[in-house]
Amino acid sequence: MVRFLRHVIIDTDPGVDDALALILALKSPEIKVEAVTTVVGNVSQDKAHRNALKILDFLNACEIPVARGAHKPLIREASHAEEIHGESGLGEAMLPEPRIRSSEASAVNLILEKAYELGRGPTLVALGPLTNVASAILAEPRLVDMVAGLVFMGGAYNLTPYGYGNVTPVAEFNIWHDPEAAKIVFESGIPLKAVGLDITANPSNSLTLDRYQEIDRLGTRRSRLVADLCRGLIKRFGIVQLHDPIAVAVASNPDLVETGRFFVEVETAGLLTRGQTVLDRRPRQPIERRPNLEICLSLDSERFMKLFMERVVYE
Repeated sequence: MVRFLRHVIIDTDPGVDDALALILALKSPEIKVEAVTTVVGNVSQDKAHRNALKILDFLNACEIPVARGAHKPLIREASHAEEIHGESGLGEAMLPEPRIRSSEASAVNLILEKAYELGRGPTLVALGPLTNVASAILAEPRLVDMVAGLVFMGGAYNLTPYGYGNVTPVAEFNIWHDPEAAKIVFESGIPLKAVGLDITANPSNSLTLDRYQEIDRLGTRRSRLVADLCRGLIKRFGIVQLHDPIAVAVASNPDLVETGRFFVEVETAGLLTRGQTVLDRRPRQPIERRPNLEICLSLDSERFMKLFMERVVYE
């Protein structure tokens, strides 16, 4: 019998790399996925929710509850990244309509329900904007003490050569999409581990053309899905950045990364700097500016890619 080291709740906006991350999560024996909640981000809430159901259905993970979350950021209008992820959000993948029924609970209620139920403290894993997580904290401030922590994909911290923005020069998409939600989460006191562009945009941690061609040649049910998900990105960029799979890998195998602790604030008002994650590098800081984020600084690329191929691609 496998002993699960941690229970996780995944909040996601599938999204090509979110879909890959869901597969990785369901195939990682170190974690047990207790629930999936969906949020607007890469695509609309309706598409994100349908895509999450489709991926879980593909993996025969019908027992996992899937709940709808935010249709828009806390105070802003929704944006999307369909120009990156395709009109459906799943690249060129064509999956049947899901047989799984959605949970009757909202995303916030499901997060809180699972936090109450799992007394030893689940880990939240956020792969999209932090709207649902912030809403859950606002609804139940005690959530920050009820969970083991939050591992999230988000931010650009300028701690490596790759730590610059991908939607603006200074902002990463998930934080930029709902900076007010990110600000609430960053200031909440919840234990935070940030998997940002500093490591996920590193080409050494990405799916290369050679690796993609290897996947495409396998011809299995799972490899065909992965190839279809990634084909458009490979054609366009020659590489697929594995942002969300890295976040799931860090949640399941924390020793894959080296980290550092820093004090970080989120810019919400700047015309040019909306969503910037502003890291305080000053050697002497007021006591109230104690580190609030554990930020991933480097990844064991070879080990991660081996894990990705074994768990996501091979059957």
